[in-house]
Amino acid sequence: MTLSALAAVITAPAFAEVTVEPRGRLHLDAGFYDQDQTEFGDGINVRRGRLGMEGTLGDDWSFVLEYDFGEGGEADATDVYLRTNFAEGKLTIGQQRVPFGLNALTSSNNITFIERATPSNVVNTDRKVGVRWDRTFDDLTSQSMLFGRALGDGGSAGEDESFGFAQRLVFHPQYEGTQLHFGVAVAYESLGDLSDLRLRDRPELRVDPDVRLIDTGTMNAIDSVLRSGLEVAMQQGSFSIESEYSRISADSSVNGDVTFDGAHVQASYVLTGEQRGYSNGVFKSVKPSSESGAWEVAVRYSTMSLNDGSIFGGEQNNLTLGVNYYLNSQIRFMGNVVFIDAETPAMQEDPMAIGFRMQYSF
Repeated sequence: MTLSALAAVITAPAFAEVTVEPRGRLHLDAGFYDQDQTEFGDGINVRRGRLGMEGTLGDDWSFVLEYDFGEGGEADATDVYLRTNFAEGKLTIGQQRVPFGLNALTSSNNITFIERATPSNVVNTDRKVGVRWDRTFDDLTSQSMLFGRALGDGGSAGEDESFGFAQRLVFHPQYEGTQLHFGVAVAYESLGDLSDLRLRDRPELRVDPDVRLIDTGTMNAIDSVLRSGLEVAMQQGSFSIESEYSRISADSSVNGDVTFDGAHVQASYVLTGEQRGYSNGVFKSVKPSSESGAWEVAVRYSTMSLNDGSIFGGEQNNLTLGVNYYLNSQIRFMGNVVFIDAETPAMQEDPMAIGFRMQYSF
């Protein structure tokens, strides 16, 4: 028997247990601004252009490997992890979302509006490399994670990297056909030698990705960051409502301790009778029940303040009206009108934005 034949015999059983499927999404946006004082650029933006694969490695392990080729034109890692069953829950190892916030943990394929609410964007820790364990006990879901930096965010040689811990608990009982949701989350992060922190956000539309109306600027010598949040949501048939309060506190030896907070509340109604999916603390998408598709209308109000102590990053309040058309489970068309009220030490302005999205996922 040749060496190549022997290698084939040895590896064939292992490779026979491996399954691989492609996955990806395209979020193509167009937007137009009725600007006040700050100039925005109208145009078209590939908000997300993700491509990757998922599958199984034998009976016990699964994997996801996905990169985003959207804004900026460079490939950035999104989800890169291995997952297995552990202690009656799910153990996930690699780059993944830190368990914090209902709006943040809802997939971008399933969020009700084109962009997440400003407090979610500002306070959320997004994706980090770490180990996460999720387990559901009847009506209670627990999500715990130890995490470090994100892929590509490493410092220079000899520098201590960031390290953190997050815990989210969600109580999600059903009462007489109504899905209830009550959540609390905390995330503590020691920044190590990577001690700069900057908080800012766009006005819930990013066709012009470079313009932010609220911005703390770079805060130096941040030792640690504590994030906390409360979540309340309800779904009854075609109607759903959710609200979140988010808070971030930064411990700084230069600027002193500063705390910023914000909140949002949103409601949606599916005109064609379908309802949003829900599973273990996270909302899913709307699946049309007929070939004619499904229509949804929604409204959201958000507020975020970046003013505290010696930091005057501004305050932003947004009112967003939305309409969604679900052609099928893979294609969705979205339209948003955003009324913006922003106040900074330099100016007070009230621009308006209109955005559209064509979304395809597989």
